[in-house]
Amino acid sequence: MPYWFDGNNLIGQSAAVARQDPQTRKSFLGLLSTYTAAGGGRFLVFFDGDDSGRTLPPRGVRVRYSAPLSTDDIILQAAEGLKSPAEVIVVTNDRGLAARCRGAGLRTMDWRQFTEKMTARPPKSPGASSDEARVDVKEWSRYFGLDPDKLK
Repeated sequence: MPYWFDGNNLIGQSAAVARQDPQTRKSFLGLLSTYTAAGGGRFLVFFDGDDSGRTLPPRGVRVRYSAPLSTDDIILQAAEGLKSPAEVIVVTNDRGLAARCRGAGLRTMDWRQFTEKMTARPPKSPGASSDEARVDVKEWSRYFGLDPDKLK
């Protein structure tokens, strides 16, 4: 299942602040990488601005920067080229963007819904226990220096 993330919205930082503090973006991408490692889907994160450092995202996560447009505009432009937009889930806490995405045929969920879905998934492999498939969002958020309550 493809998931597209409204990156700056979910980390609660503007592009200017994120450029000065790249660790928050890296931490967020690292958290998403744990979900992909557990079989969570295909993840594409859209960030406002650009990545002047040209950093590589963690395994399983793709990143697209929106400069000179906004992330909202880039997400909606990308949706226009899809044959089956309902197969993509946009994860954002921005209600306006969510409404526009649904209008374009995309499905949406907020961060809370996404993390609940990721932590409630059955084990990835037949022999794995349910504990092995779960990702402790609060624990990983703290590990990466993020406030788990801000990600909701």
